[in-house]
Amino acid sequence: MNSNNAMQNTASVRFLVVEDHPLFLEGLTLALQKIPAATVQSVGSTKAAQSVLAQPTDFDLILLDLNLPDGQGLSLLRYIQLKKLFIPVAIISASEEHSDVSSAMAAGAAGFISKANNSTAIVSAIENILAGEPCLPDFYSVDNDTPTTTQYSLTARQADVLTLLAKGLPNKRICQHLELTEHTVKTHLKTLFQILDVHNRTECVQKAVKLGLLQ
Repeated sequence: MNSNNAMQNTASVRFLVVEDHPLFLEGLTLALQKIPAATVQSVGSTKAAQSVLAQPTDFDLILLDLNLPDGQGLSLLRYIQLKKLFIPVAIISASEEHSDVSSAMAAGAAGFISKANNSTAIVSAIENILAGEPCLPDFYSVDNDTPTTTQYSLTARQADVLTLLAKGLPNKRICQHLELTEHTVKTHLKTLFQILDVHNRTECVQKAVKLGLLQ
């Protein structure tokens, strides 16, 4: 992305940073000031974030740590979705676990930024997310020639849905087999598509076969 265009696209943006480590928060705040007209509000817990979000807000992006003193960041992400606040959330974390990235993206995160990045890379990642572009950490990159199942984490129910999907069953038949509502099945399918980075049922099955996720 052209940095000048990125700066124009991200002018006059408001950030809510949910982070409890003072040193990292200070560095992140300084980094965000590189974005023209950016304003930053910060809190150190999920409870404090919920208090802020309970008021009328116009945040353009929430930067959320995974590990907070009063709970996991993903619980706040689910709260934001439940309240239908429609504010994009980017996870910013020191975790290098593939399962954490998969869980965050499956829960609706707009991106996942590694704290191991320098300030320039972090700002670039944030600009990309604000522009609507996907952003995942380098360690999560998948080598298309040699994919491995360790980069993907499926629940038992997701695996069940995937197996029936591979058999060509429509949603209603999957519902009957697993005794689930159609809404629940659609939610599992959406999550599978996000985890496997595919766009439709055919691609999902093909990639699952390639990864050895289907017996």
